[in-house]
Order: sequence, then structure tokens, then C-alpha cells
Amino acid sequence: MPDDVIQGALFGSLDAEPAVPAPAPGELRVCALNINNPSVQHAQQTLAWLLAGRSDVLVLTELKASDGAKLIISGLAAEGFEVCLPPGWADGSYFTVVATRGLPQTSVDGPGDPRVVAVDVEHASRQIRIIGLYGPTNGMTTDSSDRRRAFQKTFLEYLHTALRPRLLLAGDLNVVEPGHQPPLASFEEHDYAFYTGLQRLGLADAFRQAHPAARDHSWISDRYGAQRLDHLFATPATGTLVNCGYDHTPRTSHITDHAALLATFALGTSA
Repeated sequence: MPDDVIQGALFGSLDAEPAVPAPAPGELRVCALNINNPSVQHAQQTLAWLLAGRSDVLVLTELKASDGAKLIISGLAAEGFEVCLPPGWADGSYFTVVATRGLPQTSVDGPGDPRVVAVDVEHASRQIRIIGLYGPTNGMTTDSSDRRRAFQKTFLEYLHTALRPRLLLAGDLNVVEPGHQPPLASFEEHDYAFYTGLQRLGLADAFRQAHPAARDHSWISDRYGAQRLDHLFATPATGTLVNCGYDHTPRTSHITDHAALLATFALGTSA
């Protein structure tokens, strides 16, 4: 991570040597959260919430190169997380980060869009590819639809080349599943095709796998309806899904407008 990001941190533990907790043997704990380009105040609250969790992997979306985002990035680094930033993250665009703690991490080439970041991690004698994604927002206009369609096509082409037997994709994808309840007229066929395209590549929706019939939403709007926009998809070889669900604390405490998606995988001991 660039030195100026570290030096610009406002988090008080930067001068301390972090005590890095080891991941639980044979488990991988993942948290995906849209942090909504926070102010410094909200960034401090978000960072405290993230550090209070037990996640080994954090996928954070909707960041910009702001003081709030830099506080979170440098604060995580100060607490022993290795933070992967995509190329172009500082140019003013929205970007995604993947942060891991206690896991050897190697960055992987992405499609050239800072909304996408990929790393390989080593855990429990196996390599797992982790891809973080922040999909373009549904602006409910023709231009918005065209941008989403083009982005989704490019990303699926990239994912086809980046696919590995053990792969986890997480983030605010800004799409909903076919048959979403409540029905949302603002989503179009290409949005549903993107969701099913992930499944055709062998990735399973972890929330739906854990809760085949449950209704829960990660973003709630009186105007636009409750939407399950934040997802975690994984290949079967990644591990056995132990649990997956939404923690609404970040949303209900107003540090962001999204719920966090939390999941745990049992990896076993096979290579």
C-alpha cells in the first residue's frame, strides 16, 4: 500500500505493532460491506465495527480516494490487514478493496476497472482466489442500463479467464436475483442474466444456498423498494458453507446504507 495512504491515517493505533490473530483452523470468515464513501466520522465508526468482527477477509465497496476511505485503509493496515488496492484507485473513481489478515496474499490482474480487485490467498493448505466487485448502480435511466450491461458483459468475460476451482466473489453487485421479492421493475433482463451467468460459471449464491426460501435485503429504500444487492458467490470446491447471512447493524446504526454480508466456510485439510 502506498506510504502516503499509511501516513495519512487518523487511526490512533498506527504506531503500535499489530497483533495479527491467526485465522481459525480450517475456517474462512468473510465480510462484504458497501461502506458508502464515508465521511471521516462515519469512517471511524465503520473501522471500529470492522475491527470488532472476526473476519479473515474483508471486501469493501463504494470507496473513493477520500479522507474517510484512507482512514479505513490505513486503519486496517495498522491492525494487521493486508489491503489490496486496484490500479486506478486514486483517480476519483469508485473502487473496491480486499483486505485479508493472517493469510498470505498475492494480487491478481483485474479487468482494468477499479471497481474490481482480485487476490489469491493461502489458507488450510489450499489457494483460494477472492474477487471483490462493486457493480454500477442502477440509475433507472437508459444510460445507466447501457453502462451496467456493458460492465456486466466485460466482467463475465474477465471472470471466465480468472476462474479457478476455488474462487469466491463478493461485494455490492447492484443486481438482484430472478424472482426477487418484492418484484422490482427497475431491473432489466441483462441484470438477471448477469446473476444467472455467475451460476453458469459454477458459482453458487451463498445466501440462497444457506437460506433457500428466506427473504432478506441488504439495502432498503422507501422510494425504490427493499433490494438484496450485496452477494457472495463461491465455487463448491472453495469449502463447505457453514453459515451466511446479513448483519444489519452498519445500516441501522447509520454508518452506511447497506447491511454487511457475513459468511463462514469450512475448508477441511485437503490440498
